Amino acid sequence: MDENNGNIKFLSAISYVGILFVVGHFAVEKDNPDLRFHTYQGGTLFFCFSILYFLDFLLYAALSFLPPLQTIVTLLLSIGLAAGNIFLSVMGIISAVRFEQKLLPYIGNAAVRIRIWIDEHDRH
Repeated sequence: MDENNGNIKFLSAISYVGILFVVGHFAVEKDNPDLRFHTYQGGTLFFCFSILYFLDFLLYAALSFLPPLQTIVTLLLSIGLAAGNIFLSVMGIISAVRFEQKLLPYIGNAAVRIRIWIDEHDRH
């Protein structure tokens, strides 16, 4: 494996670690199809879970008048969100390391639609 493939593999894998998907967008290899696939999918994963965590916070605030229910519901929801985020991130990292373009459940189709929409608007 040459150095370029190693860089693409590394950049693709870190795309699933929080906001680090941005690194792939500014890398020298940003036009590589594998890297683009994983950065868009990692970015979509990041933004979807950011919204879900924000909604969890809003639910926590809305249930402030029932402290025991507030704690139980938001704790269980937070644990579920964290488990889902970790699971999908690990799936993405594994496919990136294997140089596979596997769509993540729930997230992958949205990432493809976002990428197509952005590509169409870049041409204009």
